[in-house]
Amino acid sequence: MASPVRQQIISVQAPARLHLGFLDLNGGLGRHFGSIGLAIDSHFTHISLTENDNHFLAETQLSDSVQNKINKLIGQFYLTLGKDIPIDLRRVRLHVHSLIPEHAGLGSGTQLALVIGRILATYHQRDYTTPRIAQAMDRGKRSGIGINTFDRGGFVVDAGLGVNSPTPVKLFQHDFPSQWRLVMLMDKNHQGIHGQTEIQAFQQLPAFPLLHSQKICHLTLMQLLPALIEQNIELFGSAVSEIQTLIGQHFAPAQGGQYTSKAIAKLIQHCQSLGFSGMAQSSWGPTSCVFTENQSQADRLIAELRGMINSDSQLQNIELLSATGVNQGAVITIDD
Repeated sequence: MASPVRQQIISVQAPARLHLGFLDLNGGLGRHFGSIGLAIDSHFTHISLTENDNHFLAETQLSDSVQNKINKLIGQFYLTLGKDIPIDLRRVRLHVHSLIPEHAGLGSGTQLALVIGRILATYHQRDYTTPRIAQAMDRGKRSGIGINTFDRGGFVVDAGLGVNSPTPVKLFQHDFPSQWRLVMLMDKNHQGIHGQTEIQAFQQLPAFPLLHSQKICHLTLMQLLPALIEQNIELFGSAVSEIQTLIGQHFAPAQGGQYTSKAIAKLIQHCQSLGFSGMAQSSWGPTSCVFTENQSQADRLIAELRGMINSDSQLQNIELLSATGVNQGAVITIDD
C-alpha cells in the first residue's frame, strides 16, 4: 500500500457549473436524463488538506448541515474507495477556503463530493478516475455535467443513464467561447428544490412528452452545438431559451412556474424585452443567467438590471454577477 503524501499541503479547487436542461426526460429509448451545461467562474469549492487530527477548519462560516455533510463525505470515502486504508493513516485536517452556495443550482453537492474524494485519493496516492470517485461518493444519479467539468471544464453534453451506466456517459465537451459572458442572477431569499422534495418531484411529475424530448435533441445537435463551435451567440441563445421553455413548462408545477424565483422571472422578462435571446435557469434554480456577447454587453445589462432592482422593493434580494466559462478542470496542487 502506498504511503500518504507526507509533510505537504494538498489543495483542490473546482468551479461551479450551470445545468441548462435535460435531453430526454421521457426515457423511451431506455436512457434517462442526458444533460447540457458548462463550468463557470462565479464560484469555486476550494479545500486543502494537511496531515493532522481528524477535523477541519473553515475560512468561511459553515452551517451545521455543511459540516455534517463534509464529515459524511469523508466517511463515505473510507467506506468505499479507502476501506482498506488503516485507521492510523486517516488522520487529516481539511481547511475549507470557499464553497459553492448550496441549493442554488450551481452543482455545490457534486463539487464538494468530488473535491473531497480527489483530495483524499491524492493524499493516499490512489489514482482513481473522476467517474469512479463520483460513483463511490454517490453522485451522478441524473446529471454528469459536474463530473465532466471537474476533469476538463468547458461546455458538456452527456447521454444520461442507461441500464449499465454507473454515471452519465459524456457525449460532447468543447471550450466555451472566451469572449462570451454570462450575467448571473442570484436570489438570496430562495433555494432550489433538493433532497427528498426533489426525488418526490421527479416521481410525481407527469411523463415528459416524447415530442418534446425529440425537439430538445434536435435543437441541441443541429443548433446549440454548431452555434457554440461557430461562436454564433444569437443562434446559441435562441436554442438555449427554447430548450429552457420546454423543460420549464414540465417542472413548473413543482417549482411554481417557469422560474423558481418570481423576482428573477421578472428580470428575465425585462431582458427579453431588451432583445436578449439566451436565458436559462440552472437546474432547480433559483440561479439564472443571460448569455451575452462580451464583457461590455454584460456590463451594460447589469447596469440596466441594477437600476430596475434599485427602483423595485420586491427585487432587493437579487444579486448580479458577471461570469465567464471555465475551460479547465479542477486545479490540484501539492505544496511544501
